[in-house]
Amino acid sequence: MPKKVIIKVPGKLFIAGEYAVTRQGGRAIVAAVETNFMISVKQTKGLSVMHTNIGLEAFSFKPTDLLKPGMIDMKSDWSFALTAIKKFIEVCGPLKSELEIEIQSNLGYGKNKKGYGSSAAVVSGIVKALNQFFNMKLSFEEEFEIAADAHFEVQGSGSMGDIAAIIFGGIVSYRNRDLIEVLQFPDWETFVVQTGKSVKTGEKLSINFEPSFYAESDKLVQRLSQEKNFSGFKKLLLENQDLLIKNLPKDYVTEKLDFALKTVNSHPRLAGKISGSGFGENLIVFSNGVSWGEITLLIQSLEQKNIKMEAIKIAKSN
Repeated sequence: MPKKVIIKVPGKLFIAGEYAVTRQGGRAIVAAVETNFMISVKQTKGLSVMHTNIGLEAFSFKPTDLLKPGMIDMKSDWSFALTAIKKFIEVCGPLKSELEIEIQSNLGYGKNKKGYGSSAAVVSGIVKALNQFFNMKLSFEEEFEIAADAHFEVQGSGSMGDIAAIIFGGIVSYRNRDLIEVLQFPDWETFVVQTGKSVKTGEKLSINFEPSFYAESDKLVQRLSQEKNFSGFKKLLLENQDLLIKNLPKDYVTEKLDFALKTVNSHPRLAGKISGSGFGENLIVFSNGVSWGEITLLIQSLEQKNIKMEAIKIAKSN
């Protein structure tokens, strides 16, 4: 075993297919985005321990105890990390040493989270770090299955598209628990627009939709995954946005999201869409050669409404 393993974990932003992807076989396109989220693992003596920079008290535990029924409080702040360790043990066997695990996050927490999939980053990062530390040689597909099972066990819902993007990197075409394909995406500049309102995604996934919504969403996602022309991409992206607006409650588009959507998409070489569950949080924006001067003016316009826009980088595919 190495003395210490440190891995950098991306976040995620959904591009298209939200809500429809939560059913078996549903489709989405999801981007892995670079962050400063890091997980380190090293051997320790005594009990294993986890600590983080987001203000939680350090948590000491014995890994083998995690396999006992009821040992993990699913409402605790450490539930995602502990369940990821448990699922790793179930697949790979008992850990060969006690561990000190450190999680350094810049993705926010609670009401201050950025909407980059912090819980998905935790389970994915834990599985990847343990895989490297113990040299288990798990494939990306095996890492995905362990992390996805852990996330679902805690949250009880979700598509796991965020985990697919984080594990595989790049921009992925995802079919729920069935197919993950890393796309060769055009080299457009990418931005995130942040409204500053965090949302608990799991609470929004009980909304019911007509079968026609699912069929239309899957069709648009399939076409978007193959579209390389910017104007064609923007047209399809906005069709997916309109489909979501028509089928979700009115407050899916907050006042800030509405302003940002209209402001961004008024420019012919910018394409923006609500990323994720909506009701707050973010837009993902693609730029086809828009000058920095024009971007600066757009940033200033959004700032007048207390909306933040910044450049992001798509994480490299693994």
